[in-house]
Amino acid sequence: MTRNFEIGSSHLAAIGPAWQVAGMGVGKIIDWPAGILVAPGNEGVAARIKLSEGSIGYVEYWFAQRLGLRMAALQNKAGAYITPTEHSGELALSGRVAQVKELAASVADPAAPGAYPITTYSWMFLYGHYTDQAKAVAVRDFAQWGLSQPGQNYGAQLGYLPLSDDVLDIGKQALGGLTH
Repeated sequence: MTRNFEIGSSHLAAIGPAWQVAGMGVGKIIDWPAGILVAPGNEGVAARIKLSEGSIGYVEYWFAQRLGLRMAALQNKAGAYITPTEHSGELALSGRVAQVKELAASVADPAAPGAYPITTYSWMFLYGHYTDQAKAVAVRDFAQWGLSQPGQNYGAQLGYLPLSDDVLDIGKQALGGLTH
């Protein structure tokens, strides 16, 4: 059985060798032992959690909060048990990021004492070149809006954490490379 669980598996591998010694991998697709219930997306996982007493699942923070799901306090790198909150998420993403390839690695096991240990970015994948100029302009304009203050404010209303200035700069630089 498989399940998209990249941030969770990265964290489990980062905190100790038992995860990989047990034969578990790191990545978006995990080969779970028999008997594990899997479900697609936040909606599917949330429905399984609500129906299965004693179950554990991974959904986005805003989704769990909106549905009133109980959330786990997890031990972070500093040894503290932290619950997910806006503040603990911001602390997890507070490490300085110099380039795009560092974004994923910067949150596998964050060092900030109050950081929630399984916090990550949401991603938007774009082509570097679009043959349709109108599509290129629309995609770039949408992404630029997402990186703007109004876009960041709207994301916060939906439960997403604001991006730090260094991450915003990386995103804006990446958009500068789009061609048509």
